[in-house]
Amino acid sequence: MDTENRTETLEAQVKAFFDSAPPLHNSHEITQKLNQFIQRNSSSSENGEARRIVCVTSGGTTAPLEQRCVRYVDNFSSGHRGATSTEYFLKAGYAVIFLYRRGSFQPFCRSLPEDPLLECFEPTNDLNIQVRKDYSKAVKSAIVDHHIAVAGGHLLKLPFSTIFEYLQMLQIIGTSTRCIGPRAMFYLAAAVSDYYVPWKDMVEHKIQSGSHLLDVKLVQVPKMLSVLRKDWAPLAFCVSFKVLMVFVRH
Repeated sequence: MDTENRTETLEAQVKAFFDSAPPLHNSHEITQKLNQFIQRNSSSSENGEARRIVCVTSGGTTAPLEQRCVRYVDNFSSGHRGATSTEYFLKAGYAVIFLYRRGSFQPFCRSLPEDPLLECFEPTNDLNIQVRKDYSKAVKSAIVDHHIAVAGGHLLKLPFSTIFEYLQMLQIIGTSTRCIGPRAMFYLAAAVSDYYVPWKDMVEHKIQSGSHLLDVKLVQVPKMLSVLRKDWAPLAFCVSFKVLMVFVRH
């Protein structure tokens, strides 16, 4: 009975979350890209077998405090683990759906400086620029590897910012990959918000700063991993991570 009650409670929480979420503006486009990507990588590869497809999530989600968002609660993650893992999955022959936070670390950029556009290039005259000699090898490698993955149809990049975008897109990816069964994998390296403000409870515009105290009511984000494994992609292999806190005593 307790298990049934917990299941019903989770289902109600999941329904409440998606009912409250602002709809994705480009959900049709995302679904179309996913279907094309899955179909392309479901045909036989060089070894005569269809590629395995992994969804790598990367970076952290935000929980907006206003509908026209100015303030938000941010789950920080550089995205280094997800981006680096994407490179290794591609090298291992996987096709990768890279679901990443806008502005987070990108695949093939480990050898580049923090601001590659401004640091890796230099002007040669008033009209042209060139790669600085110190970075020429790293820039060429990053561009070539990225081009091969994307042009070859083995890397699909989908950006998100908010917890609403992330979970709606994860749901679309899960249901879209259900058709390939155990050839699908989810490598969940994103730092996902634990709490959020339901859309209907948010103020529309910027919260005014006249008061000394700000009282915000946050609701727990439903645990979607079990929903992913049970409903969205029941045959997929799932890998998730817990935040490791290390305390050092002096």
